[in-house]
Amino acid sequence: MKKLIAAAAALVLFAVSASAQLGIVGGLTSNSSDLKTAYSDVVENQSVTQYHAGIVLKLGLPLGFYVQPGVMYEMKGARLQDQILGISGDNFEIDIDTKTGFLEIPVQAGWKLDLAGIAPYAFIEPYIGYAITTETKTEAKNGVAQTALEALATASGIPLNTDSNDENKWDGRNRVQYGVGVGAGILLLDKLAVSLKWYWDFGNLYNEDGQASWSAQAMYDQAKNSKANGIALTATLYF
Repeated sequence: MKKLIAAAAALVLFAVSASAQLGIVGGLTSNSSDLKTAYSDVVENQSVTQYHAGIVLKLGLPLGFYVQPGVMYEMKGARLQDQILGISGDNFEIDIDTKTGFLEIPVQAGWKLDLAGIAPYAFIEPYIGYAITTETKTEAKNGVAQTALEALATASGIPLNTDSNDENKWDGRNRVQYGVGVGAGILLLDKLAVSLKWYWDFGNLYNEDGQASWSAQAMYDQAKNSKANGIALTATLYF
């Protein structure tokens, strides 16, 4: 009996290894958050389009099922438009942008239907990521307002923006993100896959107040209880 089980396990492992494919992944990520519903003074919470790239290993299973772990670099962001009151009494629009790059490990589990070189498939994809790059900046749409913002920041001793070289750039940021995605796609000739995925982060963007810069503080004030979500369009080339 033990020999039979061992032989069956060896057969399954051989079948999986024989159908394993290494893939190169790249695509676009459009994400947003629930800032608009959380704060009424936000003029507009805009979707931000970034990118993702990485490698995956697709392991074929019986009956069309598969498992695909991977390692990705995922750039995510948030953008909001707000208004500030100038000395003249006029309102000036400003854009506050944050971009964060995550080293992400997704594990995709799915099922495909083989149809003569074309295989539609559906999948679920839990993931966990750790932020390794970040920057936050504020830009006024009026040159005078921008100069005033920079002067105020200089006078306060707190930078207007947070760039990737700042030592305290992670102040207040939640660097660990985790969530799940669901999607579907088309696999052509068992080599090229194109998919569309909807994903939801379960972790908050910020875990505490941050003083890295004026821009970081403003983003925290708007996004401290928010989570990111979005869609991802991905192309994968298998070898």
